Amino acid sequence: MNSKSGSKPSDDFNQYISFGRLAYEALPEMWGFQLLASLLLLIPSTVILRIIRFISDSSGTALTTANMQDFILSWRMPVLLVLGTVLVLWYFVVEIAAQIYLCDDILKGRKGGVFREIKRSAASMRRFLTPNGVLIILYILIAVPLCGIGASITLTKSFYIPNFITDVIFASPLYSAAYAGFLLILAWIGFRSIFCIHGILLDELKPGEARRESSVTVGAHLFPIIRKVIGVALAIGLVIVVSLLLLNILPGSAVETYGQDLPRGQRIVLVEEIDHLTDTQMQLLVYRFMASFAVLLGRYLYYMVTRLCSSYFLLWFTRLYYDLTQRQETSWLKRPKRTAYRWMVLLMVLVTLAVFVSSAAIGLFYDQIIVREKPVAVVAHRTGGDLASENSVEGLMAAIENKCYGSETDVQRTRDGHYVINHDDTFKRLTGVNKKPSELTMDEIMKLRIRDTTGNGNELPVITIEDLLRVSKDKIKLFVELKGATADRKMVDDLVKIIRDMDCVDDVVLISLKYDVINYAETNYPEFETGTLFFAGVGDITLLNCDLLIMEEEMSTTDRVMDAHLAGKDVFVWTVNSKEMMYKFFDSDIDGIITDKIKMAEDTQKEMDERSEYMVLTDKFTGLFK
Repeated sequence: MNSKSGSKPSDDFNQYISFGRLAYEALPEMWGFQLLASLLLLIPSTVILRIIRFISDSSGTALTTANMQDFILSWRMPVLLVLGTVLVLWYFVVEIAAQIYLCDDILKGRKGGVFREIKRSAASMRRFLTPNGVLIILYILIAVPLCGIGASITLTKSFYIPNFITDVIFASPLYSAAYAGFLLILAWIGFRSIFCIHGILLDELKPGEARRESSVTVGAHLFPIIRKVIGVALAIGLVIVVSLLLLNILPGSAVETYGQDLPRGQRIVLVEEIDHLTDTQMQLLVYRFMASFAVLLGRYLYYMVTRLCSSYFLLWFTRLYYDLTQRQETSWLKRPKRTAYRWMVLLMVLVTLAVFVSSAAIGLFYDQIIVREKPVAVVAHRTGGDLASENSVEGLMAAIENKCYGSETDVQRTRDGHYVINHDDTFKRLTGVNKKPSELTMDEIMKLRIRDTTGNGNELPVITIEDLLRVSKDKIKLFVELKGATADRKMVDDLVKIIRDMDCVDDVVLISLKYDVINYAETNYPEFETGTLFFAGVGDITLLNCDLLIMEEEMSTTDRVMDAHLAGKDVFVWTVNSKEMMYKFFDSDIDGIITDKIKMAEDTQKEMDERSEYMVLTDKFTGLFK
């Protein structure tokens, strides 16, 4: 077997075995490697993230998309970029490069180890300090999460294009086609470059050379590669499906059968009722135990299977690289029988036992841990969501009729100082007139007619903030977004006067994507509720001077929500338009969602109210192990 870095195998490795046997013996080693590497990843990452947070907060607030401009012009931005680069490279070293080197050692009959592989990986990073190397790293960070082809790191695995952008893309057939074509191009680039990282790491090729060699290799062996990858993927898929059936579906079905006649929503306070539980309550407690074990323990065991499958695939893929680029033996050196192997197996058992104990605790204290006391508020996007034409009086009335907590709208200033309701920068989409509100007088705007966005053919007038305040007063909370180029401190002053004059202070929340505007409003008019909209950020977001933190879906993590609540701030999420995300957030600790899908939100909440405890736990812990 060829190896540029090959050291002579130890005498302990004197037996040749098949690849299948090698993989079987190496899987506990690879699992243990992943677990220990994760711990080593955690400590430096935590330190770097704390430094980033400290630098971000040193200005008195967090860095978000709402106040990005101030940071770009300060010394903090280049420092944050350097720290962010170090963090990304560290994730790449631990999660990709080190595991490829481990596969290399396993295939070459060498002893592997976490520190050995990380040391090799860190030393290899100098090879990526070229334009082509930077492009490869950027592809891993941004393109892989979008197109799904290639290796990824957990730091950016959830990267996606925000919904408010994809909504615009998917609303246009031309944009949708262009976006689909863009993803196909990324996928094709990724497929042609699938051996690129292996070439850089294992054969010490330069990034540009590795990319070309990968393209040549894929081109020369296109159909064999596709056939082999599909074959292994199908085999792994079968293992995963069988595991899903045995570890999740069948146990879940058995639990639901046991609990089908038990009451829903009955609370049990064990501290007060432990000596006085009825037979039904005892059965319900047993059912909750079973449900917790089926969900948490079952999902963890399934997660272990999927991780082992991914480890196997990486080992197989590294072997494929050698098969296609070098003359490779068909037999492989046996892994050593070391005490470390037994420790790895013991570690797997201990982690499983910890999950078992956690499952028991959740079953025992289900009401205290799982049950949410306060429902999540629903705010209709652009006045009434999809119930009526956007940003219309009819939409606001529909939101009131459907008992929404709030209604969100967008306000802009006209050329002569009035405030009209319009979402886009111009009136082109709705009226055909390609003019900004700030370029027209109130009289000119009143002559415009808006196409009803529900598609019924009606034409509606442009409305003012006063029109909405007259309807919303004492009926619904109006979230007024200060929008566009005219969203400035003057707009705050003017709107405050209008709202005060109409006695609607308690009915309004002032929100904006511009933090300076909200900071000004909160500082000078503390009697008003205020909220900052943002879709990305680092640092302590609770330092933002406002009452509500209104975050994009992926920003709304459990830690951020907890921090916000400890700081006395509410958390709202925008724009939640899928049933999957509604399930997620209705089961979380957030305070509200902004959505276009009002009926979907109502139906989803009804469905969730009728769930069994098993289904509640299933929804609650979806994505816990990933």
